[in-house]
Amino acid sequence: MTPNLPSDPTRRQLLAGGAATALALALPLGACAGGGSGAPNAEDVLSLPVRVDTNTSAQQGVFFGLFKEAALTEVVADCQNDYRIKPASAMWFTRFGSPFPESAIRYLAQQGIAAQVTWEPWAERNEAIPLADIVAGKWDAYLAEYGAAAAALDLPFMLRWGHEFNGDWYPWCTVRQGQSTDLYVKAYRRVVERMRAAGARKVQWVWCFNNESTPAGAWNAPKLAWPGDDVVDWVGIDGYNFGTSQSWSRWTPFRDVFGNALAAAADIAPRKPVILAEMASSENGGDKAAWITQMFADLATLPQVRAFTWFDLMKETSWAITSSEAAWAAMAKGLRGDYIRGNGAALLSIASPR
Repeated sequence: MTPNLPSDPTRRQLLAGGAATALALALPLGACAGGGSGAPNAEDVLSLPVRVDTNTSAQQGVFFGLFKEAALTEVVADCQNDYRIKPASAMWFTRFGSPFPESAIRYLAQQGIAAQVTWEPWAERNEAIPLADIVAGKWDAYLAEYGAAAAALDLPFMLRWGHEFNGDWYPWCTVRQGQSTDLYVKAYRRVVERMRAAGARKVQWVWCFNNESTPAGAWNAPKLAWPGDDVVDWVGIDGYNFGTSQSWSRWTPFRDVFGNALAAAADIAPRKPVILAEMASSENGGDKAAWITQMFADLATLPQVRAFTWFDLMKETSWAITSSEAAWAAMAKGLRGDYIRGNGAALLSIASPR
């Protein structure tokens, strides 16, 4: 999903409406700074120490990442201020053809946070880039330049190219390629191979499909677009609970959003770690706070899922964590679970790029 300009409520607006009190009531007694036997108040909640994960082991846990349409400095600060945790990763979108984001990756690395770059095959004026042009080598010079810059930076980061290819909303989708995955697979492989040839050996490649194929024909199964174990480090899945916000959607629990897709990922690449590369829930049609609470319980039972990235903005519907006081409370509480991780270096040690 590519973001548009959001009207995202801020922590400051929510506090004026009492969200901090809601969060305080959602946390167990004694969880607030200073402990005590009385009911926690807003000041106690906001003075909770920011949770910083110093454990460098990647053996256990699910790593929390965030996408917000804001400067990375603001994303990092807001995550700690609003949700009282330092994230393991931060994600943003950039078009194919844009300069290598050296400063952004370096900044996050200095903060101990992994960079997740979503690299979309849009050209300079947001026109579609034909996959055939990539396969034919017309973008090789750009890939060599980008790869050389990544090699010079010499820092690991996650790179998600051509995501949600099994939908019908992007020009690189299977449905736009004559219902054939051939060009997508060849383009994906060429992007990776040209980057590696330029020395970019620390890039962690994320191959990412949508949780449901649209259209749902057998020809659009993600497995048919698998580019190979040698060019993929992470299997990514995007999935959302749209609730009743759309004419075609219904309220869907977290496990149902991702259940079939996780089974597909296990069939396609059983040895690859999975990242829920984009995910969120609407407020429409159900209890978003309860959805979030159950999400955390479910994540603890899904060992193949090693990371998730919340799409924290208002777009098609109320994806933002701060869409309601109750949702904000449930997220802040869930992020204090022992199995939720916030160490970027540990996250980047899960996969071993070639």
